[in-house]
Amino acid sequence: MNLATHCSVYLLEQDSGTTETIRSLCHEKSMKLICFSSHFELLNALKADQPSCIIAANDQPNGQALNLMQDLASGNHQVPVIILGHHNDVSSAVAAIKAGAVDYIEKPTIYGRLAEQLNLVVKQSIQ
Repeated sequence: MNLATHCSVYLLEQDSGTTETIRSLCHEKSMKLICFSSHFELLNALKADQPSCIIAANDQPNGQALNLMQDLASGNHQVPVIILGHHNDVSSAVAAIKAGAVDYIEKPTIYGRLAEQLNLVVKQSIQ
């Protein structure tokens, strides 16, 4: 039995190429991927289910990724969050980590670092 099959990943991302990369990675790891178009939809889904992790793009309109981090903190949700952002955006990376993100991964080369983070998520979910 693959223990990762019990892991789900919530994704807040508008870029279809990045979404497909993450979909492929989750498929490889037998993780369930659930995509959302707004952080409000994602927060509503948290009322019914707790994912193993959340991946949110920092390039969402109106700063949705950092707003999501604030809403997760105020709702006492203890879900690891990985923020995806653009190369050389140091201020956003610092803000994401200060807001509680477990990692800030620069686009477009996310595959290796994201694979490492998802491996950690799987390990933590079985402990």
